[in-house]
Amino acid sequence: MASSSLSTEIEPKIEFISNSQMKNTKGNKKVKRKKILGLYYTSEASRATKNIVKNYGRAICSFAVSHIAFPYLNQILKENDITLDEFIRYVKEIKDKIDGLYHFRSTILVTEADSPDLIAKKKAFAFIGEIFIKYFSVNWIFNSRVFHKEAHLKFRFRLLRRIRNPEFFTYLKDPKRDDKKTTKEAKNN
Repeated sequence: MASSSLSTEIEPKIEFISNSQMKNTKGNKKVKRKKILGLYYTSEASRATKNIVKNYGRAICSFAVSHIAFPYLNQILKENDITLDEFIRYVKEIKDKIDGLYHFRSTILVTEADSPDLIAKKKAFAFIGEIFIKYFSVNWIFNSRVFHKEAHLKFRFRLLRRIRNPEFFTYLKDPKRDDKKTTKEAKNN
């Protein structure tokens, strides 16, 4: 009997706080939720798509400086009068700066303020990005540490369209479009 009473006293209490209970009586300050191992407050779909642009951007940079990309780069670099060393320096500079959608967009979007040399480098980077996504991304997805492989495959063609038209590269996920797909699928089932 003594051991059963000890086990009930040792077990931790887990309390869930509802949204209405989140507000404190002193003003509008919110009470922090208790973090419980194994439970997530963000949806799985949101976590799966969180770093897609960052992962693709850095993978394209790694591909651009690899020996596999050099045959593809020769043609575009000759057309734009860029040396391979200049392009590799440019890619190494931007690789660590790609932290999200707008950083990746700025590496391929040509603006009026850009110099002709920078415009040529951006065009070459966009070209090698297309090559990577078309021919090498599936191999990268399945042979890398990417955890959400299905999400990366799903957004592959969306990212390709945005690399081709960087002026429209303002979002990757369209919540309205994704919601319509789920409602259509629900109606069909």
